[in-house]
Amino acid sequence: MNQDTQMKQSPLYEIHKSIGAKFTEIHGWEIPAHYGDPVAEHVAVRSNAGIMDMSHRGKIRVSGKDRTKFLQNILSQDINKLTPGTGGHATLLNTKGHMLAYMRIYSDEDSFLIDTEPGETDKLIQILNRYLFREDVKIEDTTLKYGLLTVQGPNSREIICRISGTDIKEMEECSHVNLTINNINCRIARTTYTGEEGYSIYAPWDSIHGVWETMGGSEITPFGHNAFETLRIEAGIPLYSIDMDEDTIPIEANLDHAISYTKGCYVGQETIARIKFKGHVNRTLTGFSIEGDIIPVKNDRIYTVTENTEHDIGVITSACFSPTLNKSIAIGYLRIGYNEPGTEVCIDSKSHKISAVVAVIPFYKISKPQGD
Repeated sequence: MNQDTQMKQSPLYEIHKSIGAKFTEIHGWEIPAHYGDPVAEHVAVRSNAGIMDMSHRGKIRVSGKDRTKFLQNILSQDINKLTPGTGGHATLLNTKGHMLAYMRIYSDEDSFLIDTEPGETDKLIQILNRYLFREDVKIEDTTLKYGLLTVQGPNSREIICRISGTDIKEMEECSHVNLTINNINCRIARTTYTGEEGYSIYAPWDSIHGVWETMGGSEITPFGHNAFETLRIEAGIPLYSIDMDEDTIPIEANLDHAISYTKGCYVGQETIARIKFKGHVNRTLTGFSIEGDIIPVKNDRIYTVTENTEHDIGVITSACFSPTLNKSIAIGYLRIGYNEPGTEVCIDSKSHKISAVVAVIPFYKISKPQGD
């Protein structure tokens, strides 16, 4: 393998290897798929807490005195409302309202941190730079400056409070605080990737191992990409590049929390406003309870049969066997009119006909943190 095709690795790669990780490739990164038993990792997150290395996620710093105005004119979220220590979800759209990117954005005193899916960083920076003219704005790829861990589960807050020696009060999604863990300065952000209460820990790339080692001694279970997938599908959480892409309108993907309907103009706003206030989308992200043992895969078509004629009504984007429900489930897009929960549909999967029932997402309801 030459240098050009060398897969990127987390600063924790050797630690993962030493505790039995089996690896998979995600957008050019070699990351843990599991540590021997992905179902046990899944159950640990649902019942207590798990920790995952997410250092491969994209991170972009936007600074300069015009940064707020610049992002306000481009992103779907109301950036003007963000104050230091707060954050939110946002989309970057084209003029037709289709998603070019999906992100979390965190506000600091002198900058914004954008956190996005692995493999999306270069594209997002290129698009942002296209909108940059004479504004005082600096856009930097900081993916390799900061390691990233996430702690997910009903006991995640209690564990972070204990490790940091700081009592974290209940935080809104995407709000964040600076804490010290093992004498390492960290940013702790409230984020859920699993449907559970969760927190992301950003720390300098070369120091993230000190955070991992400290967290590892606190009865917390490492979990890999396989458990991450089953957890987020149970929670009905779509991922950009898997469940959403440049053909997706954010309202179709249930992303109202990433859109401000009151902020005024931004790229794609006219389309979003027209759909919201005057019409509706033609399809929506929906859950499916799968009958039988065959698990569908991405791009499997969903259809219904009337008078011996098949009618295409949707497409699967993600599916898995759910350890919590002990059955196969999926998420995907379904035409409005067929999305009533309980509706029976068919899925065409590699010459297999799968029966499924339309289900409400999330499949798994968020458990209440202990002590609340």
